[in-house]
Amino acid sequence: MKYLVSCFLTSLSFCAASQNLVPNPSFETFTTCPNGGGEIYYASSWIDPSSGSSDYFNECSTSIATVPLNFAGYRWPRTGKAYSGIILIDKTQSNIREYIQVRLSDSLVKGQIYCAGFYVSLSGIVQVACNSMSMYFSDLPINCAGCLFPYTPQINYQGAPISDTLKWILISGTFTALGGESYITIGNFNSDANTSTSIVNPTGSGGNEAYYYIDDVYVGTCDTLKPPEIISFLTVPNIFTPNNDGVNDVFKITQSNIQTLDCSIYDRWGVKLWELKNPDESWDGRNKAGVLCGDGVYYYVLTAAGLDGKKYALNGFLQLMR
Repeated sequence: MKYLVSCFLTSLSFCAASQNLVPNPSFETFTTCPNGGGEIYYASSWIDPSSGSSDYFNECSTSIATVPLNFAGYRWPRTGKAYSGIILIDKTQSNIREYIQVRLSDSLVKGQIYCAGFYVSLSGIVQVACNSMSMYFSDLPINCAGCLFPYTPQINYQGAPISDTLKWILISGTFTALGGESYITIGNFNSDANTSTSIVNPTGSGGNEAYYYIDDVYVGTCDTLKPPEIISFLTVPNIFTPNNDGVNDVFKITQSNIQTLDCSIYDRWGVKLWELKNPDESWDGRNKAGVLCGDGVYYYVLTAAGLDGKKYALNGFLQLMR
């Protein structure tokens, strides 16, 4: 680097009566306090299987790898005093990836259904967010120096690029074990072409990397799960660039478990240009007549309702830049 839902579960206590098979799941235990980048191996049990530079951050550090302020931004851990960090894509270099890997405390049992998850949060200094983050289970450790892993993960996030730099977002799911799986590897297993990205901070000092902090990794049986808790959220972008370059070309609401949505977009004279009538719609920067809107600042008024009963009423400005 270096600049740097699925079994919808309520928290990493979602299976209180079920053992977490991930050793050192919150990266609290370490052999040495980190002093810089690329030191995930200081977190006990964890390694970087790609010979890259996956990172380890801990409050014990007195250098740029401390918590909460470090070389990748500012973030308090979700729990404890530590977390890890990896690059999921670099828009300036082809198929650049970082991964973290750990051996489970016990092998998985054939036919058993397992719940697995981890929390992510986007670095506040990078320019790019992405939507490809997964967990792969294997019998043996996998490794591949500096390359994109050619495997199909069992746990995958499916949704819009995760652009939240304030909250920890849960990536989770369920799968049935084939039996014997003993290792998990976390990272982006999709090619650049199959990884959706968005520009979230055009002037970010971290550059064109999508860099995410990772905390609270979990693998365990699902037999004691309580009924799923539905939690809704939405995030409205404040800038988009409809120039047909394949990056951030549309204005789209990032959301989860939103049932209804109505968002009207106006120009500076109060003329309504477009309206989004459901959570999946987007605006490509044209008015209702199909004419391209010019660069400038526009205004939106949004109402929405979540499946959890939460009501949203938002308004604000957004910038269109071609």
